[in-house]
Amino acid sequence: METKILYYDQSWLDELDVSVLAIETCDNRPALVLDKTILYPEGGGQPADHGWINDVPVVDVQFAGETIYHVVADDSSLAPGPARLKLDRRRRTDFSTQHTTQHLLSATILRLTGGPTVSMHLGDRFNTIDVDISVLSPEDLLFIEDSVNELIRENFKIITHLCPPEDANSFPLRKKPPEGEQLLRIVEIDGYDYSPCAGIHLASTGQIGTLAVLGAEKYKGMMRLSFIAGQRVVGEYRLLREAAGAASHSLKVPQDELARAVANLAEKLSIQDKQMLILKERLASLEAAQILEETRKSPLISKVFSDRSMDEALRVGRALQKETDQFILVASVPELKAALLTGRTDADLRPVCKSLLEASGGTGGGGPTYYQGSFSSREDLNRFVEGAENHEYFNQNRR
Repeated sequence: METKILYYDQSWLDELDVSVLAIETCDNRPALVLDKTILYPEGGGQPADHGWINDVPVVDVQFAGETIYHVVADDSSLAPGPARLKLDRRRRTDFSTQHTTQHLLSATILRLTGGPTVSMHLGDRFNTIDVDISVLSPEDLLFIEDSVNELIRENFKIITHLCPPEDANSFPLRKKPPEGEQLLRIVEIDGYDYSPCAGIHLASTGQIGTLAVLGAEKYKGMMRLSFIAGQRVVGEYRLLREAAGAASHSLKVPQDELARAVANLAEKLSIQDKQMLILKERLASLEAAQILEETRKSPLISKVFSDRSMDEALRVGRALQKETDQFILVASVPELKAALLTGRTDADLRPVCKSLLEASGGTGGGGPTYYQGSFSSREDLNRFVEGAENHEYFNQNRR
């Protein structure tokens, strides 16, 4: 069933009387087929419009052949016949803004750097474009951002050409048009850019408001740029303003001194972390010495910690490993992990640990002098510990 498209020629419409022709499914979701629509289906790199039909949310719109499916949250109250279709204008304006900005940004980058845009993604919060260029410096990004914002202020008209009747070959297209299209839509930014695109765009660049380039990173030999435009820039500014205000209050410094204050705080925390690590190592050595006094005659030192992480348990185990030739077992009850260690070079813990793990239902791995296991229950951990404490390997290899 063919749906009459109105979202191009009558893009100003927010509401429309329609007829529900059929209730079907799209990707296992309830979906309506209408006689006409003002909701744009996902395509051309632009996400689908949302809206309502008889106040039931339309959560997706998809094109399949000649049929447009309006995916709804619930079809229990809907039936074939007359209905009222409404557009989520805020979402339409937002994505039209992001899409128009992408055209302008890609065209500007191509002109300034020679790097073509290979792909783009319009997200609910941030957008990205992948540019076929090896590097873009922070200075390059600032220059690109300033250049695009100047073009926004110039308020160039956005013009759509239909081919046919116009000839697509008469336009200096920025990218190759898709093949096999009976009707090609070419979006022009008033002589500045020409690009084949089936999306929905603003009427002029001035309606964008502003662009913010958020950054760039290397991606598959290219550069991936993140950007936002329009009201999203205002939204991000407000989030940053609130965050900066809270940080300024906490650190008791003006906002323009936050960078210096955060750097100073990070340096202090780094020093404290190093000092804390030294203290932890000293405490572990003292605890190891005490354990050694109590277990000097035992071939296997077994220490199960009921309230410590495995990292803390291993810190004690490593300290013991430096001081004795005895075999060492440490375990963390909260993390359900255990490890066997030895400072001996003539020992190999792997065979005995593998058999103990198999018997207790644990998993793990390691080498000749260190082997660690993880368990799904306290009972499994206990079986591993008891199995190690009673294993003949440690008595046979006692020095």
